[in-house]
Amino acid sequence: MASPKVTLITGCSSGIGLSTAVKLAQDPNKSFRVYATMRNLAKKEDLEKAAGSALNDTLFILKLDINEEEQIVSVVKEITERDGRIDVLINNAAIGQMGLFEEVSMAYMKSLVDTNILGTFRLTQEVIRGMKAQRSGRIVNISSLVGIVGMPYSPIYGATKFALEGLTETLYPELRCFNVWISSIAPGPVRTKFVDNIEANKVDVPSSTDPNSPSAKLMAAYLSKLWASITNDFQSGEDIADLVLECLNSAEPLLRYPTSGWVDGYMKERFVDGVGSTAAKKFFEVMESVSK
Repeated sequence: MASPKVTLITGCSSGIGLSTAVKLAQDPNKSFRVYATMRNLAKKEDLEKAAGSALNDTLFILKLDINEEEQIVSVVKEITERDGRIDVLINNAAIGQMGLFEEVSMAYMKSLVDTNILGTFRLTQEVIRGMKAQRSGRIVNISSLVGIVGMPYSPIYGATKFALEGLTETLYPELRCFNVWISSIAPGPVRTKFVDNIEANKVDVPSSTDPNSPSAKLMAAYLSKLWASITNDFQSGEDIADLVLECLNSAEPLLRYPTSGWVDGYMKERFVDGVGSTAAKKFFEVMESVSK
C-alpha cells in the first residue's frame, strides 16, 4: 500500500478549504494525510465536526497565518519533520472584495495583496524547495474565474487572482522538469460563507460615496442584475473539492481546471484551447530539450 500523500491546505475554517480538507482526509483508501490550516484556530469547530473520525487520524489542524513569514517557515518545518516531506500544497486562503475601485482604502488593498499574493507566493516558495529536492509534488492554486476574465466591481480581488494565474502559468513548465505539477482551479460563483459575505453587501456603497452618484447607481444596478442572473450557476464547496481530487489523481494534470460548463464558456472565449495549456506546454518542451 502506497504511503499517504502529505498534504498542506490553507484557509480551512470554511468553504472550499474545509470541503477539500474533509474530502481528502475521508478518502476510503486513506491516500492523503491532511494538514488543514487556518489563521484563527477559534474557527476550527466546523472543520472538526465535518472531519468526524478522520480528525487526528488523517486530518490534523494547524495554525497558519500566511501573512506571517515565521509561521510559514515553522509550519513547513513541523510537517516535514513529522512526515519527511510535503507531497501536496493547496493554496486556498484568500480575501474577497467587491466595490468601486476608487473607494478601496490603501489598508484594505494591502490586506488583499498581502494574503492573496505575497503570503501565498511565500508559502509556495517554501514548499517548492522540498518538492524539487524530492523530485515530486503537486501544487493546486484555488484561483477564480475573475482571475482569467476581468469582471466589473471586483478590481483588487480580480487583480490578485490574475497574479496567481500568472504565477501558476509561469511555474508550470519550470516545475515539470522536476516532476512537480502545478495547476489552477478556477471556480465561478461558489455558495460558501466567502460568497455570502460579498452577496450580503452587493449593493452597499462606502460612506464616502454618494449613493445617488452615477457610479454608485451603476454599480448597484449591475450587481443586482449579476447576482440574479447567476442564481442557478452556484456550485458548492464539495463540487470544487471533487475537482481538486480529480486533479490530484491525474497522472498529468491540466494547467487550468474550469469548475463548470458556465466557467468553461468564459474560459473558451479567453483561450483557444479552453484551458490555456498550449503555450505552457511549448515552454516546457523547450526547457525539457535543454535539460537533457
